[in-house]
Order: sequence, then C-alpha cells, then structure tokens
Amino acid sequence: MTKSCDVAIVGVYGIVGENVMSLLEEHEFPFAAVHLLETEEAAGGRLMVHGQSQRVEIVQQFDFSRVRLALFVGDPALAAEWAPKAVDAGCLVVDATGAFRAADIPLVVADVNPEALAGVTARRIVACPDSQVAQAAIALKPLLSEAGLRSVNIATYQSMSTQGKEEIEALALQTGRLLNGQPAERGAFEKQAAFNLIPRIGEIDDNGDSQCELRLADDLRRVLDLPDLPVSATCVLVPIFFGTGQALQARTEQVIALKRLGTLMRKAKGIKLLDKPAEGGYPTPVSDATGSDHVWVSRLRQDRLDPHSLNLWAVSDNLRKGVALNSLEVAGLLIKDFL
Repeated sequence: MTKSCDVAIVGVYGIVGENVMSLLEEHEFPFAAVHLLETEEAAGGRLMVHGQSQRVEIVQQFDFSRVRLALFVGDPALAAEWAPKAVDAGCLVVDATGAFRAADIPLVVADVNPEALAGVTARRIVACPDSQVAQAAIALKPLLSEAGLRSVNIATYQSMSTQGKEEIEALALQTGRLLNGQPAERGAFEKQAAFNLIPRIGEIDDNGDSQCELRLADDLRRVLDLPDLPVSATCVLVPIFFGTGQALQARTEQVIALKRLGTLMRKAKGIKLLDKPAEGGYPTPVSDATGSDHVWVSRLRQDRLDPHSLNLWAVSDNLRKGVALNSLEVAGLLIKDFL
C-alpha cells in the first residue's frame, strides 16, 4: 500500500501555485487531505482539488500540527516567516520559493539528486532550486553519470514567467502598444522587452556577473555535488511569456560517442529527446515545452576539434516542470522515505 499523509500547500494563487493546482488534478501524489493556504488578504476563495471544491484557508490561522508536510510555493517572505513555524509544529517542509539556501538545507531536483534528501533530518527543510538549475541539472545528469564533467557553459533564454506576473503583464502591455503603433512603456524593465533581448537579470557585480548567473552556477554545483566544477553562465531575458531555452556546452572527463549520447538521453529520467533538426525535429519553449512534464533535449553535437566537448539545446516549462512538478515530486519522496 502506498504511504500518504496530509499536506498543506502555501501560496496557491501565485503563478507557481496555479501550476501546482493543475498538476494535482492531472497526476496522483501521495497526499491524503490537502489544505490550501494563502495570506489573509488573498484567502477565502475556492479551488478544485481532486474534483472537489475546497476553500483556501488563511495561513496565519492554520494549525500546522494538522499536517505532516508543508509545501511553500508562493512568496519567499511568506515562506521565510511560516516554514520555521511549520517545522516547530512537527512538519517536514519543501520550499520552492528560494527563501532557504543555507548549506545545511538540501537543494534537490527529484530527477537528479534524490539521495540529498537524507540531509533533511538536520533542519527538516528541503529547498528546490530555481527552474534554470533544475532544467540544466536534468539535461547534464546523463553526461555526469556516464563520463564525468570538467566544465559547463550555459546560455539561458528565459521567458518573462521566470521573473513574475509583473513582467508577464509588462511584456503584454508593451507588445500591444507597439503593434498598435504606440511607444512601448518600460514598466518593470530597464529597456524595451517586447521584440527585444535583455542580457541582464538582476544586479551586476564588480566582475560583470549578474545575480541570476551567479546563483545558477552556485546551485548547479550543489545539485550535481561538484563544488569545484567550473560553470560559466549568461542569462538572457527573451520576449516570450512561458518556457525557457538553454544552450549548454559540457566538457566531459571521458569521451562520449554521439550515438551513445543519444541513447543516454532517451533513457534518462525527466528527459524527452527530439533530435532530428534537419527535418524540423527540434523542440521550442512554446510549441513543445509549455504544458509538458519533461525537459526536451535536441541539437546533440560533439565539438569538431575537442571530442570532450558536447553541445546540446534544452527547453522546458519553467513553472510546471522546473518548479511545480519538482516540488511535488520532492514532497512525494519525503513522504515515501522520511514520514
């Protein structure tokens, strides 16, 4: 018999929360009763859970001792305040908001490093990384397992949904204005985002790296358990609403033949291979990844001058696959092995 327990989900009205609610309707997770929680200002509405209309409760009034696991998917400030209280009430906590990044808190992608969940016993909190980290880690895991990694270069092409609702709405407004012959209003952006590319996400440090790039490199090392791995990242915001593309170049310790690489990708957990680019067989964030539960991989190539260097293209639904599904799968693993 599959083990299950009561859970609380905090932040159901955010853009990640919306994806969590969709996944709950589409998949089976080892959750018995599910409590939906929001702030006092947002709570009070009703959402469907397993075909039943359910009231969204006020987090400030909820007794976390009623559940054994709490999943935070909304505001990081809300998670920072209430996750420790959930722990004090006896819960295990899964944080998908980015509020908890301490070294003694496991950072887990279910398809890549589930063994890291053993560290949950220290503080009873597990963190899920940013969607960019999850996507890159899933795509690189087959290479690491087969041949080891010497270095990784990543260029991300991130949709507005990687930033939030304000950026999604700003892109929609700019696009509408430009198509109607009106000047674009920058809104949430430093520069025009519609029909443009923005090669900066977050503040820039003295070395010229952005916050997004540094966090991607640091967290990818943690998930892959390679603290000294050289990782170079360039993060670019692109004018689409959902999905993320990544161009990855990895140098491996051992040479992997191209045919073998394709076999590894086909068998890998969380990956769907679509690699017939000459025939139009390549995935895009909009037409393939959006609404999908996989990281799609294509354009597998071996460097012509360096057989240790491999190039690939990966896309995923950053909200659904990169954050919502990963956090639910991590919760399921915790219930199975630690509750």
